[in-house]
Amino acid sequence: MPPNTTAQKFCLLKTIRRWPYRKTSKASQAVLKRFFDKEPFFDRPWDIYVAESPESGSLGGVVVPFDQVKTFFELAQSETEVMLSTRDRDLALNLSGSSGFVFRFIGNSQSQSDYDSLLQTISGPDSRVPMPPISQPSGLAQPGSFNQQRLTKAAKSERRQAQLQNRLNMMKSAAEIVASNKDYLFLSVDIESWEKNHDIITELGLTRYFPNAERQDLGAMEKTIQSEHFIIKEHRSYKNGDYVADASGHFEFGESKYIPLANIKAAITSFTEPDTVPQHPTNTSDGPKDVSDSFSELALNSQRQLVLVGHDVNADIEYLRKLRYDAELSQFLMVFDTMEMWRAMADTPNGISLSRLCNELGIVAWNLHNAGNDARYTMNAFLEMALRWKKKTEPLDTQQSSEGW
Repeated sequence: MPPNTTAQKFCLLKTIRRWPYRKTSKASQAVLKRFFDKEPFFDRPWDIYVAESPESGSLGGVVVPFDQVKTFFELAQSETEVMLSTRDRDLALNLSGSSGFVFRFIGNSQSQSDYDSLLQTISGPDSRVPMPPISQPSGLAQPGSFNQQRLTKAAKSERRQAQLQNRLNMMKSAAEIVASNKDYLFLSVDIESWEKNHDIITELGLTRYFPNAERQDLGAMEKTIQSEHFIIKEHRSYKNGDYVADASGHFEFGESKYIPLANIKAAITSFTEPDTVPQHPTNTSDGPKDVSDSFSELALNSQRQLVLVGHDVNADIEYLRKLRYDAELSQFLMVFDTMEMWRAMADTPNGISLSRLCNELGIVAWNLHNAGNDARYTMNAFLEMALRWKKKTEPLDTQQSSEGW
């Protein structure tokens, strides 16, 4: 006889899948896609149950335990800073008036293919298996699907091992080059868009750093880091604040500057020239300066190799392509993602927001969601993690020598 689950809470799976698209803004939906799109949603453990009526045989839908949903929502919320309800009255399935329904466990899913296989077992009474306690779910015992599940899990394990190795290689490469005398130029980029339409780019933040073997700590490095903050002239009336904090007027590392959208590409190119610092017209008035004509002539002869740094860098690369900077991306020798570096350093599959990353690393970060500040803090986080990894992995006698012992 199956155990009593009347005290357990469940959530209708299709409701959870659609939650951000029904309960959050379009801006938040774009941020939450990496959790709620089909592949990432199912790429995590779910105990799959079905609500059904033993008397009529009718199905009430596929459900998952409320505790798993709550944990999933809390993870998505912590990494995206988008508020999601975790109250049971909002999420838990209400079957009042439908007391004839019971919850039948059908298996554990860890991928989309797992879930699809489980759905095939729901169709008839011959497929029923005893429902175990939620805390001890059993796997599928269907002979036809066992080999496929084993192959799926093996492929998934192999993919995770490859991801882990890529992250470790990224950390090793970062540690090798941040404190060297080689001719690199590290460029971190952050792009902010209007929260109600992400095709409207409102801010660009740039930070650059030239490595030097004599600098072995973030404090020494930070003295030579240079940052810029640009506000897109045509889009300056588009302000965030409803869903994402508006910090466009709070650049912590200099003065913000207005720039036409058409000049963005030239501004980035100029900023990657180590011997060229953009010359901005004098502006004695308060507020951002207008640099409409500051990037008309560029120094194009640079011997330094470019290295791109970003937090969840693929999103910034997509924005750079929208700004027609796609051809120039091929000039970057390496690309580093501080989110992937954190996963390697913390030995976790979970991502992390820039705010939390700075907190974990002891980096004081003010007025995040200003593109200029975010680019600077991303660079600081990159350098700090690379230095920590270098210290962690290099021999003790090398550490003592570099520290003058």
